[in-house]
Amino acid sequence: MNQHAKYGALAASLTLAGVASHALPHVMGVSTVGAVGMLAAAYLPKRYACIPVLATVAIVDAMSGFYALLAMSFVYLAHGLATLSVSKPLVSIGVRSVGVAAVVNAVVFYLVSNLTPIAMGCYPNTAEGWLACYVAGLPFLLKGILANVIYGGAAFGLIALLEKLDAHRILAPQRD
Repeated sequence: MNQHAKYGALAASLTLAGVASHALPHVMGVSTVGAVGMLAAAYLPKRYACIPVLATVAIVDAMSGFYALLAMSFVYLAHGLATLSVSKPLVSIGVRSVGVAAVVNAVVFYLVSNLTPIAMGCYPNTAEGWLACYVAGLPFLLKGILANVIYGGAAFGLIALLEKLDAHRILAPQRD
């Protein structure tokens, strides 16, 4: 199998896992999408890394119903930027780098996605409005970090275990 086919298979597998896990009932803000982004950033070339995350979110949105285009734009942008933001921390994979990536991914998603309520007029476009919006989003930031640590940690841990058992079948991290 050539390299592009391997990347395609990995992207499709991550998307399928993301859709299956994200479509299951879960506490709002405790999602596997960040972990899918972390895995994609670690194991796919940068130019393909956002595909599994954006495909996961688009498929789940198609299944559950789309919402305001402005809100979707910020959420999709947030997922893409959060995925790209963890490429550097995940150059070498270990407990520390996965932990850093879990936090960075959640923080970038939080910072970008919280622009949505401001852009939609839910909060005034003032310093006080911005502060209120970001303070209101703090519980979701904490849930995002928790989800990334749990799901990302479990996924990277499982991959490390599989590499020990059958190293030649697991893709090594690829960089452009």
